[in-house]
Amino acid sequence: MIPILKISGVILIIAGFIFTLKPDLVTKFPTSIDAYQMIEKRVPWGLLIGLGLFLLFYTNWTSWGLGIVAFLFALTLGIIIARLTGLLIDGFFVKQIWWLLIELAVLFLFGFLYWKQKH
Repeated sequence: MIPILKISGVILIIAGFIFTLKPDLVTKFPTSIDAYQMIEKRVPWGLLIGLGLFLLFYTNWTSWGLGIVAFLFALTLGIIIARLTGLLIDGFFVKQIWWLLIELAVLFLFGFLYWKQKH
């Protein structure tokens, strides 16, 4: 079971990065979309990256509480990776930086909760 989860995780990470880099593979966007909106179109694909990271790296399948916090940590990390990719490709915007800071605070919170439950 575990090797299947690891392989699925790698596949999800690759798919997440492909769709983050080319979000118009699934649906076409209007031609009047600006760079800020393009970053917002990239961010949801970070959920695939986060799910893949969770499946690839999480090993303690006995504790539900620890698993939920690890899952939320991985999803938040995937969203941050997708937003950073968008910032690098499409340019920097102050509002995007604020979103990134909020996501980093949430990531820190989930990391702290994971650490607290683990010890």
